[in-house]
Amino acid sequence: MRHCYVFFLISLGLLNLASCSSPTASAPAYPQNPAVSDALGHPRDTTTFYFPAADSLHDKYLPKSQWPETRLNTDIRFANCAYELVRNSYILTYFQAPVLSNYYLGQSIYRFLWLRSFDRPVLLTLYKGNTGLAIRTQILDKYPNFEDRRPEHPDSLLPSTSAYRKAYTQKIYRQFLHDPKYQAWVAEGKRRARQITKEETMVAVTSEQWQHFQSLLKTGKFNLLQSCQPDPGTLDGATWLLEAHQAGGYHMVSRHSPTKTDDFRKTCEYLLDLSSVRNEERY
Repeated sequence: MRHCYVFFLISLGLLNLASCSSPTASAPAYPQNPAVSDALGHPRDTTTFYFPAADSLHDKYLPKSQWPETRLNTDIRFANCAYELVRNSYILTYFQAPVLSNYYLGQSIYRFLWLRSFDRPVLLTLYKGNTGLAIRTQILDKYPNFEDRRPEHPDSLLPSTSAYRKAYTQKIYRQFLHDPKYQAWVAEGKRRARQITKEETMVAVTSEQWQHFQSLLKTGKFNLLQSCQPDPGTLDGATWLLEAHQAGGYHMVSRHSPTKTDDFRKTCEYLLDLSSVRNEERY
């Protein structure tokens, strides 16, 4: 709950910043804000927001001052991407990934963050530098959430709780408290996520593969896509987030479970095909 609260506060701040973020005159493509990251892309800390603040909004979003008293929580006009992007930023810190939107890091980079509801977080990074082309695959062993899995404590029950409920709660609490398997399960919910280094790979990419990827970006009009397209009311599925880091600027697109015919999904899937997680379930 603590992390959710922190994410919520940061999300509110981003909405205020979205309309006033602007690059510096000396480097119009990148802000170069030392409060976000250093020149090598190292984030300030685990609360660093990895994306331009304006990417939290979309063209259909209505400011809160214009919200009606009665509204549907599935209406895209009242939804933004701030909370989602705060969460994604936090996950990127566990990959020890650099911030790509603040400074140009000297080479072309495309980064695909793949967050599926029922599978491990995956990060693919495609590099084009002086030494050649390669795609890196990184995987976390779990989502970096801290879960309180302890059973209901008998003392937390209301005075009006029935005697049967009190006795049952006491029984379950004592039973689980002395169960080694349950204790291990509780500990698992509290531990930090870790990178699975034995599954990390760096695979060479050919110039033909690079050109094909560029053609997919062009076909899908990636640079013209809105960064934010929330899907309010949807709980499960997968986040597909692709960042482009070029000398001429930065662009990010995030979508929730795009369809198989979607050009953006096809572009991301090509990176999956090039990587060592090509056989992972896609949704």
